Amino acid sequence: MSVQPFSATWLYGSNDPENAAYFETIRQWWVSLAGKSVTWRQRLLDRATDPQTLDWDAERFDDEFTIQGPEVRGITFYYKKLGSDLERNTTPQSLKLSANGQYLYIYPQSQNDVVIRVGQPEARLETIALNNPTATVKTGGGQCVLTLIDRPAGQAVEVTLNAESLLALKKLLP
Repeated sequence: MSVQPFSATWLYGSNDPENAAYFETIRQWWVSLAGKSVTWRQRLLDRATDPQTLDWDAERFDDEFTIQGPEVRGITFYYKKLGSDLERNTTPQSLKLSANGQYLYIYPQSQNDVVIRVGQPEARLETIALNNPTATVKTGGGQCVLTLIDRPAGQAVEVTLNAESLLALKKLLP
């Protein structure tokens, strides 16, 4: 697994001049989760371990729910689960937002050996298998539309590519 850098890392009490800006980025991300389905997963670790290298496959006590009213007061992150009046919270010692903005890693002040990963559920992709399809290409307006057709299976896939994506595809082909 390749590990990507974090887009924002905040540390309680840090003198880093970017610390406040990182916290604001993370706060905005947290608030943007309102009404969305999220995964909430906890793992044991030591602080030197990169959380992206942990096994984040679903385990027994992990949770998935729709988050209501996510907000930050002070440095404490608050939320409710959809259908519950119980307000929950966690106060971080450290926060790390993944480079792709999909996950927030929370290191709670109350548990030095725990990291919580909050994020939106991973997209479940469906693979469409085409056997020896015929291909058609249409270009125009700075785009290329590639259509792959498997007539015996009655399936077709249409892919619209901009110039950059088309170049990347060409590099992948033998």
